[in-house]
Amino acid sequence: MSKNIKLPQIVIVGGGFAGAYCARTLEKSLRRDEAQVTIINRNNYFAFTPLLIEAGTGALEPRHALVPLRRFLRLATFQTGSVTNIDLDGREVHFRRFDGSEGVVPYNHLVLALGSITRMPDVPGLREHGFGMKSLADAVALRDRAVDLLEVADQTDDVDRRRALLTFVIVGGNYTGVEIAGEFNEFLTSATRYYRNVSRDDIRIVLVDHEERILHTLDEELSRYASERLQQRGVQLHLKNTVTRIEAHAAELGHGGTIPAWTVIWAAGVAPNPLLSNLELECDERGYLVCQADLSMKDREGVWGIGDCAINPDPHGKPYAPTAQHAIQEGRQVARNICRVLRKQPTEPLVYQSRGMMAPLGQHQAVARVFGCRFSGLPAWFLWRTFYLLKMPGIGRKLRVMMDWTLDWFFRRDYVQLGIHRTHHPGAGDAGDAETVGVGKWNGNG
Repeated sequence: MSKNIKLPQIVIVGGGFAGAYCARTLEKSLRRDEAQVTIINRNNYFAFTPLLIEAGTGALEPRHALVPLRRFLRLATFQTGSVTNIDLDGREVHFRRFDGSEGVVPYNHLVLALGSITRMPDVPGLREHGFGMKSLADAVALRDRAVDLLEVADQTDDVDRRRALLTFVIVGGNYTGVEIAGEFNEFLTSATRYYRNVSRDDIRIVLVDHEERILHTLDEELSRYASERLQQRGVQLHLKNTVTRIEAHAAELGHGGTIPAWTVIWAAGVAPNPLLSNLELECDERGYLVCQADLSMKDREGVWGIGDCAINPDPHGKPYAPTAQHAIQEGRQVARNICRVLRKQPTEPLVYQSRGMMAPLGQHQAVARVFGCRFSGLPAWFLWRTFYLLKMPGIGRKLRVMMDWTLDWFFRRDYVQLGIHRTHHPGAGDAGDAETVGVGKWNGNG
């Protein structure tokens, strides 16, 4: 480490919820003469992930779901680039910028907030034909693809082909999968009013999950309510089942049968960032960092793990759920603990009680469990939007989101592609199917 560094260097790798709120808390907690904070992230923004699917389906302007890091942070040094190596012995972080140049940042304290990627099981055809939902690019490109398929279906006289074009199979009955099913069902069925040759019967949303019920981490009553509402709108549920093969125009189920479908969206879990496998740090059998109660790594002084890449235990030894609300609290707590270390004070464990869980179902419906109370239907949907509106950083961004939602309530959405992806028209053959920039065929966005 360079000897001319006068202040302790705090380097945060990853600018998602955990990393961004860690940096922001450090800015507020540290004096300028106490330490220098640097955050390294591939993009100059972090995505407000709870709103990605709405941003993709047009309920929200896409850029309003992105929070610029340079505006969110005021004092921290910000570096854009992809981390290529972390030298734990030399205490240096190596990264590559967009122009190909290399950067090196020394550290005294390293916060690993690398997030996660979509879990990629060994399912034949998944990487070639599957779609993910991990970024804004994924959400927008899926909307573009849906519109593309509507256009082709409207010009198709073959009923079976038209229905296959407009069949969307979602694998994973968790919060993300359920929201995708609900929102895209509403998006596609509402769009049929503009396509004379397409009817609601041509739209088919299929949700596949290996559990006995969707949203299995919620109360059984709320899970049952969500299942009933989705099925009333035509969403088909295949529970205690899975997809074992994905082809360009079909999905094979584990219990037999094939679903003709041109789009399969994989939302069945996440995996740790691959960079962690190259670090000599304690990880569990799945590859996640194993942290102590104060979020530090016991085998490396000055190294901390937060967010989706780490296992952070609660007072009972159970890991906190990998959600945005927990990531924010982890970021704030590790910032406070770093300040305590710099001031020669003992660290404190993270003690945080979840406020609850919520899942939107589309068409102004949702389910929620908040502070032990159950909500469903319109009240749960209103609670969901209110909660995330309050959590959105900045008054200006809150107002933009509120205006988008207000306009969406009174006016119909535009069923138009944004044109930022090189989409291939599905009728042209398999070679170019799902070719996009930023989504599909598993290009590394997770």
